Amino acid sequence: MKPFLGEIEAFCFRAGVLEKCKERVATEYEFELIVNGIRIGFFSCSPTLLEEFAVGHLLSTGHRVRDGYEFRASDGRVEIHGELVKLDYAGRNGSQAFRAKDILRAVQALGDLGLGFRETGALHGALCFDPEGRILGHVEDVSRHCAVDKCLGLLARNGVDLRRVGLAVTCRLTKSIVEKAVRVGVPLLASRAAPTLEGIKAAVDAGLTVVGFVRKDRFNVYAHPERLVW
Repeated sequence: MKPFLGEIEAFCFRAGVLEKCKERVATEYEFELIVNGIRIGFFSCSPTLLEEFAVGHLLSTGHRVRDGYEFRASDGRVEIHGELVKLDYAGRNGSQAFRAKDILRAVQALGDLGLGFRETGALHGALCFDPEGRILGHVEDVSRHCAVDKCLGLLARNGVDLRRVGLAVTCRLTKSIVEKAVRVGVPLLASRAAPTLEGIKAAVDAGLTVVGFVRKDRFNVYAHPERLVW
């Protein structure tokens, strides 16, 4: 498997001068996802946590793979074989409350933990935290969707109930990102970035709390503010 980050020789323009320089860059791994012998799709993500991606992607599309599954990754193929259980959490996301200060801290932690982003500027982040504000897992990836899938898969593999965690991300809160949270039962989704109208509508319909434009001491709530406490 290729490394998570690489280094190349580039040309940097500084103070009116163009000269050679060394730059750290993110890498990508392209692969087919095969589930029980069936090709699910073609993906491109960072070359880490591929088992977590497979487990998390199944979750975020509405299926849980039971314990005892088989996994392998090689030569542009990621394969998982096991018994699948259909999830039905839509509209039944967890009811726990989240403190405003913990949402602020979680989104701040995305920046603090985003070492790959600071080196390359090319990575998205996803982080899960519990109602007590504890960080349960953090992932960086070149793909925002894969970052979310990997973070969900990481927690699921550790036995965490996703219906009791908040999810903080660096990307826009589009309908596709909102739907991932809804399908696994996550009750709260937060980001420094903005939501889309379709993302907000999907969250309102499903009972998901959506928090956007999170900054040092402020944020906007676009759906279901009743889950927040101050």
